[in-house]
Amino acid sequence: MPAQKARTQPGKLTTDRMNKREATVLSKFAVQCQTFTWDFDTDGGAIGEIPFGVRLPANSYVTSCWADAQTAPDSAGEGASLELLAGSTSISTDEAEAAFDSGTNNMSLTDGAKLTDSEELKLSITGEALTSGKVTFAVYFHTSE
Repeated sequence: MPAQKARTQPGKLTTDRMNKREATVLSKFAVQCQTFTWDFDTDGGAIGEIPFGVRLPANSYVTSCWADAQTAPDSAGEGASLELLAGSTSISTDEAEAAFDSGTNNMSLTDGAKLTDSEELKLSITGEALTSGKVTFAVYFHTSE
């Protein structure tokens, strides 16, 4: 029997819908993404936490996340810092603050956090209130169950 050529394109589902087994496998192992945007004009920039109404499911493992600043966050002084949270778990690194302070508009926020419960994504602002900014965040994760 001759070896089959490897597919370069995924095949079409025969019924145009996933069956139960396919859905289970894809939901368990596929990387999923949640995105949201913080905009000073609509969300404000006061010290505290800003919830986005976006939740990660229970038993999620955050593999990576990124932020793209259309307008870099700014404050009156230099003491403001941002932290991305899933519930009370930090999923950002110390580089987040440094990236915005240096004027870099793109930053990587990876930490590899494991969440046991469904958690809401939030932006925590500490130090000083922000006076401007617009940042889109994308959080990549997969679930273990």
